[in-house]
Amino acid sequence: MKNFLITTFVITSFVSFADDHLPENFSKYQSNFLFKCDVPAKCLNAFNKYMNSPEVSSQNYEADIYAILHNGWDDATHGITFYYKDADEYAKSNAIWATSQAGKDLRKANRMNKLEPVSEYLTVHTVGVQNSGSAAENSVSLRWSLEVPDPAAFVPVWAAFSKSIEKYDWSGNAYGLQSHMLGNNGNGITHEIWVAFANQQEALAFLDGMYASKEFAEYIPKANALSVFKRSYMEVSLNMFNPD
Repeated sequence: MKNFLITTFVITSFVSFADDHLPENFSKYQSNFLFKCDVPAKCLNAFNKYMNSPEVSSQNYEADIYAILHNGWDDATHGITFYYKDADEYAKSNAIWATSQAGKDLRKANRMNKLEPVSEYLTVHTVGVQNSGSAAENSVSLRWSLEVPDPAAFVPVWAAFSKSIEKYDWSGNAYGLQSHMLGNNGNGITHEIWVAFANQQEALAFLDGMYASKEFAEYIPKANALSVFKRSYMEVSLNMFNPD
């Protein structure tokens, strides 16, 4: 319990930091759902129908359904993320999901399509930076999942590294760090690092550039001392709703 309280205090402190330093178009909360779908077209169509229903479309929620590539951790093939500006938007969206006919229809469709839930978790942005392009223009992202025992020590090290590579043309259009607040996305994961790009070619150029850079060579021993690597993968958007 003591460790939980200390961790909660540290996360809360960084949430306050995030409120003051995130770009205006960045969401505060993200609800993330990873799942396995053997017939992607059916799962995509069912979610599109839900988002375009009168109950949901009238709220203009920002959401994304995406394919997950190079995932060696679990069976997840796809994911859905809802992005919320504040707690009120989060609560209303959950109420619509739980009580609306559209929510009932999507749950039925998921069962018929044999969608298999893999993980469900809530994150909050601790750091977010927009270099160029809107969310609609950045449809690919790379993600690294970490276990970070001491966020107060790790976050400044990561922030300094990410800032140090902004000068390169391969550095990405946006990047950030999210803290896990609720749910389960694998044993021990506490933070997610992400970098966004316009396409998969740019994402691969980033990997080539980053791993060969002197900045990464200096960063990685520090990062390894302060965190435990859990997984990495690529997200490719299939459909975005109300991106900003």
